[in-house]
Amino acid sequence: MKILILGAGVVGTAYAWQLSKAGQDVTLFVRKSRLAELEKNGIRIRYRDERNKQTSPLETVYHPTLIDELNPEAGYELIMVCVRAQQLDDTLPLLAKNIGKANVLFFGNNWWGDERIQKQLPAGQYLFGFSRLVGGWRNNDQIECIFFDTPGLVTMLGEKDGRTTPRLETIVKIFKEANLKPVISHDILGWLAIHYVEFLGVIGGILKAGSTKAFANDPDTIKDAILATREELKTCKARGIDLARAAPLNIRLVNSLPIFMLLPLVKSQYQTPSIQQFFEENIAHGREELITQYYDVRAEGQRLKVSTPSFESFEPYFSRYRNSSVKN
Repeated sequence: MKILILGAGVVGTAYAWQLSKAGQDVTLFVRKSRLAELEKNGIRIRYRDERNKQTSPLETVYHPTLIDELNPEAGYELIMVCVRAQQLDDTLPLLAKNIGKANVLFFGNNWWGDERIQKQLPAGQYLFGFSRLVGGWRNNDQIECIFFDTPGLVTMLGEKDGRTTPRLETIVKIFKEANLKPVISHDILGWLAIHYVEFLGVIGGILKAGSTKAFANDPDTIKDAILATREELKTCKARGIDLARAAPLNIRLVNSLPIFMLLPLVKSQYQTPSIQQFFEENIAHGREELITQYYDVRAEGQRLKVSTPSFESFEPYFSRYRNSSVKN
């Protein structure tokens, strides 16, 4: 399949690399300012692949096919849009002019469904997905990433209406050939909304505690994070999202188990060094998106008159985080 990946961050680069290795014809769209350098030096990737039971980091240099301008006549069959949530509005006009006949896979955080997308793209030309398989960050000019081998950490894919269409089956097939662990969701927009809020309570707790390690050893803040997550799920429910249908098992457990049972589970999970590193790096490098997510969800809860005292108690820490981001 001829694939264009728009968004050369961790996820976009990792999926381009894996799909290329599996024999797909993949092109990566990059900024003009980076094109010459990347054509000359490639993209350095330092990775752990738990799918292959690999525990020590390896390094490689990926030399993708690169472009810095879109062309609607290029004949792409699939365009994967791997941009951050706050970048989508700027990306849509560019897509609208250049997608040609390609199917567009919006592959990232999404709180608003296709509310904005449908204003610019034909309704039948796009579908949705998200990677829980890959976690990582950018370290100077190097991509650092982990391919997880944990149940639930997969590639989610789905059509807006929940159908299993031929194009969805084709994408699942090529992702499976690349060992990208695809799973079809029959309520992908509900799943994406739930994922959008999934870690905000924990992030708020980490910001309050000062670090992931401190958070893991602070039962009061862990409790606040659990309560905040439950309040966020109430906001999802108020939007009409069917939690029983769309939420993954871990979220259903957070929403139903007694807090005294959840506390040791959360504490144990966030004491894991790799989890601590993952959250610290993503907080450091994903500021704008995390801030966008928090204030999107907070505003929607207020609009729907959902009571979210624990979630809103983290606002001073996100505000401080936002202000430090502006200064930096």
